[in-house]
Amino acid sequence: MPLRCVILLVHEFLMMSGPSAKASSLRGASLSLIPVFVLVLSVIGSMAIVAQRAAYHQEAVELEREKRQLAQTLNYGADQLLQQISRDDALGELFQAQRDSDRAERLIGALLRRYGADYGTLLSRTDGQILAEKAEGEIRRLRTEFVLALVDSSRLRSTEGSMLGIGREARILHDGQQPLELVTVPVGRNLLLAVTRPITASALRRLSGMLSLPNLRLVGDDGDNEATHMLQGVDSRTMKLAWTPNRSASQTMADLSIYGIIAAIFVAAVAAGLFRIIRVETAAILQREAKASFDARHDALSGLPNRAVFCAALENSLAAMEPGDPPVAVLLLDLDKFKEVNDTYGHAAGDKVIVGFGQRVRALLHQTDMIARLGGDEFAVLLPKASSHKDVGKLAQNIIDATFEPFTKDGAALHVGVSVGIAFSPDDGRDMATLLRAADTALYRAKNEGRNRFAFYEHRMTEAERMRKLVDDELPGAIANNELMLVYQPQIESQTGKIASVEALVRWRHPQHGMISPALFVAAAEERNLIVPLGDWVLRQAARDAQRWPGLRVGINVSAIQFRQPNFVEHVTAIAAQADLEPSRLELELTEGVLVEHADQAEEAMMRLRDVGFRLALDDFGTGYSSMIYLRRFAFDKIKMDKSFLDSLEETGESAILVHSAVHLGRALGLEVTAEGVETEEQRRFLRAVGCHYLQGYLFSKPVAAEAITAMLAAERESENGGRKPEAMLPQPESLPTSSAHPNAA
Repeated sequence: MPLRCVILLVHEFLMMSGPSAKASSLRGASLSLIPVFVLVLSVIGSMAIVAQRAAYHQEAVELEREKRQLAQTLNYGADQLLQQISRDDALGELFQAQRDSDRAERLIGALLRRYGADYGTLLSRTDGQILAEKAEGEIRRLRTEFVLALVDSSRLRSTEGSMLGIGREARILHDGQQPLELVTVPVGRNLLLAVTRPITASALRRLSGMLSLPNLRLVGDDGDNEATHMLQGVDSRTMKLAWTPNRSASQTMADLSIYGIIAAIFVAAVAAGLFRIIRVETAAILQREAKASFDARHDALSGLPNRAVFCAALENSLAAMEPGDPPVAVLLLDLDKFKEVNDTYGHAAGDKVIVGFGQRVRALLHQTDMIARLGGDEFAVLLPKASSHKDVGKLAQNIIDATFEPFTKDGAALHVGVSVGIAFSPDDGRDMATLLRAADTALYRAKNEGRNRFAFYEHRMTEAERMRKLVDDELPGAIANNELMLVYQPQIESQTGKIASVEALVRWRHPQHGMISPALFVAAAEERNLIVPLGDWVLRQAARDAQRWPGLRVGINVSAIQFRQPNFVEHVTAIAAQADLEPSRLELELTEGVLVEHADQAEEAMMRLRDVGFRLALDDFGTGYSSMIYLRRFAFDKIKMDKSFLDSLEETGESAILVHSAVHLGRALGLEVTAEGVETEEQRRFLRAVGCHYLQGYLFSKPVAAEAITAMLAAERESENGGRKPEAMLPQPESLPTSSAHPNAA
């Protein structure tokens, strides 16, 4: 009603003011204040109701807490008395004196004096009869009646093995005259000792002070409004305690009043700021749009311009060039050893390097120059007005020197380097794509020449550099598009000349550039983290080809990175299962590089592979410093002697001794021995004489396609039927381009 009257008064005042502009303004202002006024009154009223309910709830919570404190303290005191009596040696004497009532009463009296109790009785658990009791005068009569009532209510006579009370529990009761603590102690098998100790006025005062319960007192059965029932007894004769609560509802309301004032001020402040909401929201929208525009044009981590901004700025600079203007220079920057920082110290350290590197380079540039982050650890610098090649080279060297200073993260020194490729327009290209490609080629040359240096683009770069650049750019697509192929080189039994197994070697026949050396693209795969998908492709293709040759083993080279993958064992097992190929048909060839790091992990993986059925061979045996240790520790089936053993076999006798020793070592350990690089008949005869099991080399066959292996096996079967020597039937097909690189690179 008061609110409605105020609104009506304001309305009448405005109507009397007339239709002037001032009246309209006042009317608008009043109408805008009405909902605010209603809101303030509603909030204050709601807060008053909530505060009242909170006050009464808090009072109830405090009262319950005080009741629990009192009950726990009284029970604790009774339990302490019970434990003291239970440990008393007099209980044993009391049990022995159960038939002598006089002696039993004396013993009970001694217990009462020791523990400050005023009544004790010895009861039979069989019939509930009192065998002996001790007390004085009126206390004895009252206690006896009360204990007998407890015996009746606890059904002592009817329940075998029951006890007066509940185990070691104490109950706080009232016997009609004064409160007491009732404790029960089992004595023997058929007797119970009941002892009571009164709660005196001094005890209540101690409890009141200890528990901070003001005016703690006993009240009668009729009670009063402040009386609070505590623990229920056996019958209606139950003690009642009352006290003054620590906190009343009025006190709580007084405490909450300050919050009401603060809330009212808050509501008034909100009401006063309502007219600014639209303005603030509009400013926030504009700010979000500006931030979104900035984020779309800048790198989120370093805050530098991104690739799109850099390309747009480069195109604008090239379009604005006039004849006679200074050249436009582009510097592509790529951090060296950045992956090692990420792997060793974590991505947070890598982020620190990225941000710090951008700041250092930015400090070396002029206001008109630009540095952008293209992605990962790649950056680009645009110099719209490059003065000369010498000055640009000096800037590149300054960038390298600035990067040489270590970055720090949590006290750790993070060392990286930077390689820089430089190209100029118009000399190296007049459009953006050509200029960036030239700078990228120069960057690759800087990395290939040793990293941590800069290189200018030169039109006469070597064909090898161009080819390596091509491999870097197109190898991922070649793997994804299945543009690779496998060739196989036979391994011949030295005694029979039959094909015992083949080794799978990967090749890349480029559609424009022809056959690319595996030494180039395998090294690039390891550098670009593509060795795992490359090795996976080789495993799958070799397993499919092996289906053509029943009973023939296929050797597959496994790189160290591929072998250390957590799921490698499960992965290669699944590939064999998909090809419906027995695991024993696949021979995984490992080098010492697989075993040098994480030897325990490698040993576990090898044992699991052996359990599945795969065969394991140690490739390039003799080229490492600890092959003997590996032969003793790891479960290999075969060793493959490196071709370097045979290169000088005819020139020096030492090589013959080494070959002879290696073969006999393998045979002594129960391993098969294969010699690689056999190219002459003399080498074959020597290896056969010293007991080498298998031979592999150009003397028998160069790496050939799978179809040629099928033809060799067919010719071998025909030779067996015709009685001719198998080795005479080995064809020498036109060889594919090969390399002396490791077979997994081959």
